[in-house]
Amino acid sequence: MPEPSVLVVFLDGVGLGEADAHNPLSETYLPAFEQMVDGQPWTADAAPVRGEMHLFRPIDATLGKDGLPQSGTGQATLFTGTNCAKIVGHHFGPFPHSETKPVLETENVFRKVKALRADDDGTESAAFANAYPPRFFSHAEEQDRWTVTTLCCRMANVRLRTEDDLRAGRALPADLTGTAWREHLGCDVPVISEAEAGQRLAAVSREHAFTLFEYYLTDKVGHGRLADRSAGDVLRSLDRFFEGLLDTLDTERQLLIVTSDHGNVEDLSVKTHTLAPVPLVAYGRGADRFHSVHDLTGVTPAARKTLAHSG
Repeated sequence: MPEPSVLVVFLDGVGLGEADAHNPLSETYLPAFEQMVDGQPWTADAAPVRGEMHLFRPIDATLGKDGLPQSGTGQATLFTGTNCAKIVGHHFGPFPHSETKPVLETENVFRKVKALRADDDGTESAAFANAYPPRFFSHAEEQDRWTVTTLCCRMANVRLRTEDDLRAGRALPADLTGTAWREHLGCDVPVISEAEAGQRLAAVSREHAFTLFEYYLTDKVGHGRLADRSAGDVLRSLDRFFEGLLDTLDTERQLLIVTSDHGNVEDLSVKTHTLAPVPLVAYGRGADRFHSVHDLTGVTPAARKTLAHSG
């Protein structure tokens, strides 16, 4: 049997909230989301799923600290397995806190995967599937301010993908389709459907031991920062993406992980983050290694164990 690969779809700002009129995850028809939760909406009262090839459960994002969870410490925790809110002493974001950078340097998931599965014959063992436009690089380099995920890549010598990768079908745009690149950035890139984006991500994942894709529009719309799109529109777009991904995923050799760093979009009555638990979906071969994960610290170690004990 071939060695499995791990694909993480990280959704920024998605919690499991109450099934009420303020929660677009319960008010919007999302069949692909529900497929990942055994036919249930993504809400606080969804029953856990626990099987050899399929897991769903809520996990804690508060990390033992008061206040609302933030992306800087939440994502640093998620992608290292170390409680970075505890290191800092409080929640911090949206960018990584200086006190967490040593942990990000040594413990980030990309570095750990590369230690397990060395790059070979031109194949990258760890990949970040997001494409970034030229202005992102110029701004980040000028300000020396990188997001948690891009900083982890730089520290582990994992390539940040570009407009050329997007054109060649080796990466995905943040909006899934590429429409925003054309309309707002003036980049001449192909426009694809969300389902095609999901299929593309499944194909990219098969080329690497570990692949991460980050989707942040859920957090932006939860904060009310997408003037031209509603939360329902964003979630329906994401659902079409998941439909394409799930239809193409080879669950015998690909393990899909879906999770988040903190709540937000599940409660539109406020424009802040929330204290809600976040979802953890493990779908495919190796899902049973996530049974003991209870909070953000457990996701990366379980992914590493899946790769370390495969074969």
